Order: sequence, then C-alpha cells, then structure tokens
Amino acid sequence: MTDWRDNKVGPDAHLIEVDGDMVIPTELCGGPWSPDAQHGSAVAATLAWATEQVETPVPMRPVRFTVDLLSPVPLTPMRWEATAIKVGKQIAIIDSALYTGDRVAARATTLMMREGVTVEIPEDANRPPEPPMPPTDEIADIFDMVDEDGNTWAPPGFAYAMDYERTAGGIGGGAPASVWMGLRCKVVKGEEPTPFQWLAAAADMGSQLGGFLPFRAYRTINADITVHISRLPQSPWIGLDGIHRVSSDAVGQTSAAMFDEAGFLGQMQSSIHISTWK
Repeated sequence: MTDWRDNKVGPDAHLIEVDGDMVIPTELCGGPWSPDAQHGSAVAATLAWATEQVETPVPMRPVRFTVDLLSPVPLTPMRWEATAIKVGKQIAIIDSALYTGDRVAARATTLMMREGVTVEIPEDANRPPEPPMPPTDEIADIFDMVDEDGNTWAPPGFAYAMDYERTAGGIGGGAPASVWMGLRCKVVKGEEPTPFQWLAAAADMGSQLGGFLPFRAYRTINADITVHISRLPQSPWIGLDGIHRVSSDAVGQTSAAMFDEAGFLGQMQSSIHISTWK
C-alpha cells in the first residue's frame, strides 16, 4: 500500500538546506496555523542541528533543551547562530537562534553534560520504577484525511515528514493519549539525522497530545518546548504519552513522557494558550 506521504518524501527529502549562516526551509517545515509559518517540530529540529555545530572540549550530550517560539517562524530563508555561553569540563550551555532580519523568531538554550564516564549502580539501590511505555497497537491514523462534512483535508507540510501511529486517545479526546512517530526525512540536506535531532523533531508533537477541548472550536498554541533528556534515543521511532491541563484564564501546560523502543527517554513540557477559532 502506498502511504499518503510517499509523494512528498523521497530518499533525499529534507527539512532545511544550509548555505553558510543561512537556513532555507522546505515545504516539509510547514505548520498547521498558517501557510506561511513553520511547524514547531521543524523549528526545534533546526535549532538542535545548530546547537550541535558548537564544539565542546570533551564529549557532551544534551540533558535539557528549551525552545522559545517567540513569533511565527516564516517559511523563508533565515540566519542562524549558535554560541557557547559557558563551556567547562562537566557542563556547557549553548544558545542557538533563528533570525528574520534583526528579529529573533525562535531560540533555544541547551544544557550539555559530560558523557563517557561510567558509574556502577548497586543492584540493591532503591531505584524508581520506569514509567510504563505507551501501547504499541495502532488504533487510527493521527490525521483524518476526510472531515465530517466529506471534504478532503490536506495536512500541513510537516505532517509528511513523520510517520505516525496513534495508540491511545484521539484529537480532542483528552488523556490517556499516546502516539509513536518517526522522522521520515533528513533535517539538513545531505546529512544523516542525529539522535538529538530525532528527539527534537518529535518533542513539539506533545504540545497537542491529550488535549480535551473540541478541535473545531478551540485551538491550542504552545509558546515553548522543554525536554529534560534522560538519554538519547537509539532509533528515530519516538513514543509520547501526554496530558493537558488548562486554567479558566486560557493558559495551561501540557506534558508528555517520551520513549524509544528500549524505554524511557525523558519528559517534555510546553506552556500553552487556548483561543477560539475566528
């Protein structure tokens, strides 16, 4: 069976091209809120790549990745920067940003910690139990290609960049809600994606998971993404088990535990704002 994404994503498909200090997004970066703006996952993956361009004196890996989505990120060429704010023997803090002109459209702060040191954990240590993995049996495609009026719906560009298997819940159905997803394309043209990029590309999807308000009446927009990373994934197939909490002032928080097929990876959180469709 031909997947509905196959006509968009071939073996050389990618989210961005890099030309010096400029990144050029492709249509696969497109988001759901505007035909001119990027999906938060594409922005996060780009900023993860930018972070990885900063060298550290010893091997380090990300343990906290925070993205601030300061405004809609356009589907136009942008300047990127990545700077080490602190680099030591044990930790590093790296800032990365995407600019439209002189304006910062999105930025990320990544806390890195030294890796490669082995610690023996006693067998009798009172370790906390691992969170249960999301179910793996698919119940429905995350995207419903025909709406309730019989109209065919064309999903945004980034929908073609991922494989999805919804395994609990549904759009607007609240928790429990879980989905497994995997990046189908490269982040940067000509480069194989890294485990950090796999994780970053999936993280923003947790901002909608577990939403309980009717999708046709309300929209949920997240202003940030934070992932605390226990370990990096071993494969691009990432599972999220999420929940929404919303206050009466239209502000709330969403969170999701993240997994790969070997177990728990970390926790993502986003600050969300609820509004009605105009």
